[in-house]
Amino acid sequence: MKELWLQRPFRWYWLGLFLSGLGDQMGWMALSWFVMERTQSPVAMGGIIMAYMLPAVFAGLVAGVLLDRYDRKKLIVVDNVGRGVIFFGLVALLQMEQVPLLLVYILVVCAGILSPLSSAGAQTLLPRLVPKKELLVKANGVMESQWQIVYMLGPAMAGVLIGWIGPAHVLILNAASFFVCAFCFSRLPRQLIAHQVQDQEASSGSAAKKVGPFLRSLLADMRVGYRYLFGRKEMLLLVIFTFLFNMGYGPVEVALPLYANKDLAAGPVGLGMLWSSLAGGALLGSLLFTAVRWKLATGVTLGGIIVLWGLATLPLALFTRLEVAMLAMGIAGLSFSPYNILYRSYLQNHVPDHLLGRVMTSIRTITGTGMPAGAAVCGVLIPVLGVRGLLGAGAAACILTGLLALVLLRGLDQQESLAVDQRGGDSLQPVGQEGVELGEERKA
Repeated sequence: MKELWLQRPFRWYWLGLFLSGLGDQMGWMALSWFVMERTQSPVAMGGIIMAYMLPAVFAGLVAGVLLDRYDRKKLIVVDNVGRGVIFFGLVALLQMEQVPLLLVYILVVCAGILSPLSSAGAQTLLPRLVPKKELLVKANGVMESQWQIVYMLGPAMAGVLIGWIGPAHVLILNAASFFVCAFCFSRLPRQLIAHQVQDQEASSGSAAKKVGPFLRSLLADMRVGYRYLFGRKEMLLLVIFTFLFNMGYGPVEVALPLYANKDLAAGPVGLGMLWSSLAGGALLGSLLFTAVRWKLATGVTLGGIIVLWGLATLPLALFTRLEVAMLAMGIAGLSFSPYNILYRSYLQNHVPDHLLGRVMTSIRTITGTGMPAGAAVCGVLIPVLGVRGLLGAGAAACILTGLLALVLLRGLDQQESLAVDQRGGDSLQPVGQEGVELGEERKA
C-alpha cells in the first residue's frame, strides 16, 4: 500500500476525485432536497435522476471513443470545468422565487452528458498511473474506500449545511469542487499518457482513411465495445446481473428522502445520517476485504452480495425507527462494498488498454440504465405501494436476482476467479485462469 502513496501522480489523482466526490455528494443531496420541497412529487425526483443518468449513459458511447482517441487527462479537465459552470447556473436558478423546473432539468441533462468523460476517464487512467498489475486491485480498493469515505461524510455534512445555509450555497460548494478537481488532474505528468495519445491518434487516423468521414468512423468505433462484450459470454452475464442489481437499488435512491422525511420524521439531518450509515458500512467492508485472503468462488460472492443487499434493506419496509434504518443501511453497505473493487479490477485487467474506454462505456450504457429505470418505476409505483411497500419490493427483487446469479454465474467462476491476498505481499494470486470479478457501482 505504501508504494501507491509514494507515487505523486496517484496522490493528485486521489485528491482530485476525493474533493470532487465530496462536493458532488453534498450537491446532489441539496438538489434532491430542493426538488422534494418545491414539488412534493416522487415523479419529479425520479425525473431529476433520469435527467442526469440517461444522458450520461448514452453520451458515454461517444465519450468512450474520445477517451481512446485523445488525451484522457485533458478530457477530464474539460468535463470538470464544464460541470462547475453548470452547477453555478443551478445556483442562479435556485435564487429565483418561481424556479422553472424545466431549466433545472436542462442543466442537469447537460451535466449528465459531460459526466462520462470523468466517470469512465478516471477508471481508464488508473492502469496507467498504477502500471503494476499486482497493485491494481489495491489501487481500486483504495479508491473504493475513498468513495465510501465521501459517501459517509458528504450526506452528513450536506444535512447540516442545507439546514444552516440552504441548498443553493451547498451547490456553490459542489461547483467549486469541480474546479479543484480539474486543477488536480492538470497536475498529472504528460509522460503518463503521451504514448496513449500517440498510439490512438495513429490508429484513429488509419480508421478514418478506411471508413471515411469522421461520423462514420465514430459510429464504427462505438460498435467496437459492444462486439467485444457480446463475444464474451461470462462478461455479458455479469453485466446483465449488474443491470438488475442497479435496478433493484433504484427504490432506495428515490424513496429514501421521502422515507426519512415522512416515515421517520427525521428531516435532512436524518437523511444524511442514513446515507452516512450506508457509506460507513461500505468503508468498513472495503477495508475488511482488502485485509483478508478472499477464497470464495466469484459467482457465489457476487450472487451472495446481491442477496445480502436485499436482506439488509428489507427492514426499511418493516420499521419506522431511525436507529433501525441506520443499522440496516450500515449492514447493506458492509455487504455491498467488495462488488466495485472486483468489478473494476476485472475490466482493467482483462480489456486491452486501447479498447478500455469503448468497452467500459459500452458496458455502462447497459448497467447505467438500471438505476434510472428503477427510479422511473419507483415514481409510478410509490402512489400504489407507498414508500415502505416500494422499499420492500426492491429488497425482494434483489434477493431473487441474487439467487438466480448464484446459479447462472457459475461459468464465471470456472473461467476466471481470483483469490486476493492483500495482507502483506501485494500479490495477486489467480485460481484457474487469471482474473478478477466484480459488480457495478452504487451510483452507476
